[in-house]
Amino acid sequence: MLPVSTRSRRAFTLLAVVASVVLTVVAGKVDAHATPAAANDRAAQDPRFSEAAIDAFIEDARAATLARVRELKIELPADFLAWIDGDRALRLSVYGARADPLPVLLGLRSLEIDLGEDTVRRDYPQLALAFAIHDSYAARDAKGTPWNDADGAKPPAALPDVSPRTPLALVIPTDPRTPVDTKDPSRMLDRDDHIVNFLEDHAEIEPDIRVKELPPLEYDDKGVAKPQGKAITVMKKERRTPVAADVIASRVLQEEFNAYMAARGHDEVRIDCGDRAVHWYATDAIADKELRARIKAAHDLFHDAYRAKGRMPAERDRAPTPAESMAWFIRNDRHAFDDATRDARKWPRFPLDAPWPVLLMLAADDQPLREREEIWTKFRDEGEFRTYGEYIGGIAQQFDMQSARRVAPLAFSYGSIQMMWKDGGVCGTMGNIGARTHRIVGQPASTAGQPGHCAIVFMEFDAKTGDFRCKGGQYATGGDEVTTVHAGWNYDDVGGRRPMVYHQSIAWAVNHDRTAEGAAFLETLAMRRMFDRMPEDGRAETAVAFAESALARNPFALVAYDGAVRAARSPETAIALADAAERALAALPAEDVPALYRGTLRDAAHARILALPAPKDAEQHRALLAALERQRCDDAKLLARTWRGIGGDAEFEARVRAATEAYLSSSARSGTAGRAAGQEAKREADRFATLLKAWIDTVRKPARVAFAQQLLPLFDGRDTITVRGKATPDPAHAELRRIAGSAGK
Repeated sequence: MLPVSTRSRRAFTLLAVVASVVLTVVAGKVDAHATPAAANDRAAQDPRFSEAAIDAFIEDARAATLARVRELKIELPADFLAWIDGDRALRLSVYGARADPLPVLLGLRSLEIDLGEDTVRRDYPQLALAFAIHDSYAARDAKGTPWNDADGAKPPAALPDVSPRTPLALVIPTDPRTPVDTKDPSRMLDRDDHIVNFLEDHAEIEPDIRVKELPPLEYDDKGVAKPQGKAITVMKKERRTPVAADVIASRVLQEEFNAYMAARGHDEVRIDCGDRAVHWYATDAIADKELRARIKAAHDLFHDAYRAKGRMPAERDRAPTPAESMAWFIRNDRHAFDDATRDARKWPRFPLDAPWPVLLMLAADDQPLREREEIWTKFRDEGEFRTYGEYIGGIAQQFDMQSARRVAPLAFSYGSIQMMWKDGGVCGTMGNIGARTHRIVGQPASTAGQPGHCAIVFMEFDAKTGDFRCKGGQYATGGDEVTTVHAGWNYDDVGGRRPMVYHQSIAWAVNHDRTAEGAAFLETLAMRRMFDRMPEDGRAETAVAFAESALARNPFALVAYDGAVRAARSPETAIALADAAERALAALPAEDVPALYRGTLRDAAHARILALPAPKDAEQHRALLAALERQRCDDAKLLARTWRGIGGDAEFEARVRAATEAYLSSSARSGTAGRAAGQEAKREADRFATLLKAWIDTVRKPARVAFAQQLLPLFDGRDTITVRGKATPDPAHAELRRIAGSAGK
């Protein structure tokens, strides 16, 4: 991140000045009489979260960390510590990014020992921070909690090694296979020798293969070649010796194999996998459990023989150390492409001097170096950039079937991208191929989950604008709003997986800091650690002031806002947090605030309200509903609970009916003005269908059908939406019919 400057402080003040009415929490009540100026002063000048307070917290964290270093009798060079101390952004990153800074500090020093001072301090400090911070999440005890040496226990093995050693020499492992002579006359041949010999000595076969070919050239009357058209897939014969998959797919080969093994004293080895029950291009699942068991046993037999005789590796290569991984990325980043090749490769795909928060997905890559090297070499030398493999359909859901249909000698093990290319798969495999390939060429990426689907996400950099963004790919069942990134959320000490918008907010926050020439986002990360250290009562009391201060520094500080929402213990506090978020975003140009981000901040506060005990009386529910309606709440369960809190089931039913009428009267349902309007009509219909289903789900089961039947007549004559001038069934109506039991009538 860039160093803090007076410009960043001016930006901070500007956001505070333009914020509107602040609702403050006093004894669990919202102070609706607070003036804008007074409220803004509290946000901007609250001493608990001022720049001075942040720096004091960092200094305390530094002192405590160095005290632990001394207790552990660890030697750290004075110039290394001075380098960190001389840059406020570095201090914030090392001592403020984790509740326990020790693994970060030692991780950074460990990388420096392996890679050299110039590499870590001068050339790639942000990449080094990304590796040190990501690896700090591994420094945990056996129970999975952050290590604490207060009881005098020894540090865990995961704590980075800072002992003196020679600099790292990057070595790419070679093919680990050592082929065994399966005809060695000096020893008695075993079962696996004979299995391999049957395959390798067998006469050539001619299996079908799929290849892509361009159509034949055609010429016009003048002898000029016509456009050749696109490549098409055709079936051809291939002459070669058989592999294990061929035997599993052919009854004839199975009979030959069984006879061959029996003649060599191994009549206990017999396989019976049917004819083409699993074949090279099988797409159907095998329903016969006994047959599946025989196919699995055959796969295991051949696979074990391949490994025992050096035709496949005995195990997958080990994951690289953080230093090895970082050195590998740096070596590639420094590769001297000529200008034309650099342009053709779009190199670099991502800057390795980018701020560390957008590099964490890259630092998380644990693919063995040999696997990476093959993909990188093809990209470097030939421009190959394959982010999708062969989609094989339902058989991919049965690992034994998928493996058996293509088991063959290979230099890589299961789990490798090479094996994924060979065997194919469905969305999970395709997402892995895509994310791994992006990371191999130096671009942060991860797989991501969607309803019933696996996609990918990756960080992008626009060299013209200097902006970063987190973008999705291979989407199938929705957009960013239904996507959850599989990469760890390594920006707080809660961790876990988070929705796409969380990772997008990191890119937006980094962009905002760049325009302000400051380290405000790093400050908000440190503020989150300050806040988390408060006692529970203190967090609840200061949640709004904390969120205001963090969002004033950087309106995309979702890490801090998320902590404030988690700490809220009353609906009033959560409402005030949503208002604070809206004010911070209102200070930005409207086009700079993604709708998904705005909705996420609001929805997080409303979800917190639903998780809290409901208000006790109707008046409190009524006051809460007024706030929720003002904030355009669409949390169906929260609204249903609040409606019932006001007037029971009768109020709930009346509100749902009114909401349905409002939806049916909405102009958004008629997308007659082109593609954009049609998409908006579809989104609105899908949104309301989701709401309607959630509302009805809160009704007791015996009454759900009757309630849905009561709502159906509202759709009479209005059961379609218009998308680009065409009538399309309304998904809300379809959902009602399903619940009412009248689907298809």
